[in-house]
Amino acid sequence: MGVLAVSLLVRMPEKPCSTTRIREAVGPASPGPALSSIYLGFVQLSQGERRGFDFGPLDTVVVVMVGSVEAEWEDANRRMTHGIVAGRHDLFDGAPWAICAAPYTTLFVKALSAGAELALIRAELIDEDATEGSPESPEPGAVIVSPHAPRVSDTGAAGPARQVRQVASLERRAGGEGEETRRLVVGEILTLAGAGCDAALCQDDDIADGEDPSHEEVRHFRFRPVEGGAIQRVCSPSRKYDHTYQVQHGDTIAVKSGLRPKDPTCDCDLYILWARAGVGAANTRTGGCLS
Repeated sequence: MGVLAVSLLVRMPEKPCSTTRIREAVGPASPGPALSSIYLGFVQLSQGERRGFDFGPLDTVVVVMVGSVEAEWEDANRRMTHGIVAGRHDLFDGAPWAICAAPYTTLFVKALSAGAELALIRAELIDEDATEGSPESPEPGAVIVSPHAPRVSDTGAAGPARQVRQVASLERRAGGEGEETRRLVVGEILTLAGAGCDAALCQDDDIADGEDPSHEEVRHFRFRPVEGGAIQRVCSPSRKYDHTYQVQHGDTIAVKSGLRPKDPTCDCDLYILWARAGVGAANTRTGGCLS
């Protein structure tokens, strides 16, 4: 069984960052299993609270985990656009709303309900030299994705007791036409207690046996009840790495390039927020925000 020098398991930070006021779980500068592509953080807003976010060259998907918010941003023509994101009561109450923001977009979000929570998933999909305002830089702007938008949805053998859905996907060509395609794909997995999983495989259905995947992945776990837990196994298709983690409510698994998580085992209701980023990052069927 392979062993990494650093555990892939990340506990939810107790306090937000004093600068960004975001509870940063995973990122290239994070202690522990730092990833090269994906940033994952969480923001809680009280009713009426308004926050502004500008992540520079990073593409951003904001998943409204719970609650309702109003989003506002300035487009390429310097016109302010806003929209209402109705949200959901809890993580197990239907599909989420999301907001996709292009690089160099200042996004303002105001909570319309008490206890609104946002998950911020960010990745640098453009070249480092594509500075703001350069011809290579995409125009600022944002798109609100409702639960009614076309998206990948798969219940699998477990039927409605297990749902896998793609929330949003972003795709950009680095270096112009004909160059590599970088993607950020965000989705959710909901598994009700007793649904069961296929414990035999340790790879995605779009990855051939022995192939070394070139994208990273994060998996963030929530449980109902919150005292629940799960067993998450992570391995490589070649089986050179194979490790099992015990995850609790609010934990995140940071899966490095070349590794893959298998279906977790759990005896309670399980919610997973997942994201993949990298070259050709498993945008297999449909969905999208910006390109």
